[in-house]
Amino acid sequence: MIKLLLVLLGLLLLPEGKAQSLSENELKAAFLYRFSQFSKWPPPPPDKLSFCVVGNPELYQAINALLQEQQVDESTEVIELPDNEQVSQCDILFLSQQNRQQTQYWLEDLAQSPVLVVADTSEGFRQGAMIGLIADANNLSFRVNLTDAKRRGLNFSAHLLKLATEVR
Repeated sequence: MIKLLLVLLGLLLLPEGKAQSLSENELKAAFLYRFSQFSKWPPPPPDKLSFCVVGNPELYQAINALLQEQQVDESTEVIELPDNEQVSQCDILFLSQQNRQQTQYWLEDLAQSPVLVVADTSEGFRQGAMIGLIADANNLSFRVNLTDAKRRGLNFSAHLLKLATEVR
């Protein structure tokens, strides 16, 4: 099922032939983009959707490239965060495995905020990220913490929840 999801993402997002040659960061960017499309923020919805990336400059570049390829309007931005001072500007926050020890540090600042937090480690998911985007055995899968998302006012479409390997 995961391979089917990857093929579908590739077909929907990328020019013909490019889906087979995606890097892990390009796949993660595609997932983040789709997560944003299948998520609903509490009223009032954000005027400008902000993707924030911590600890992964290659993913930051991949998201920028994807948004340009998709010709997403200027109401979407990508911010690379060196620290948590600008975290209040984020609608989607990606925490990289490179900052595994700092996951809790970032999550504490967002305890009640409607920010969709995505981590790329199982530990980050267990520590409180709403989505765990996990690479294993040549696959990329995701887990959803629906309880925490709803507590913060976020909702996910049923389509997204069906594709998750775990929903709690």
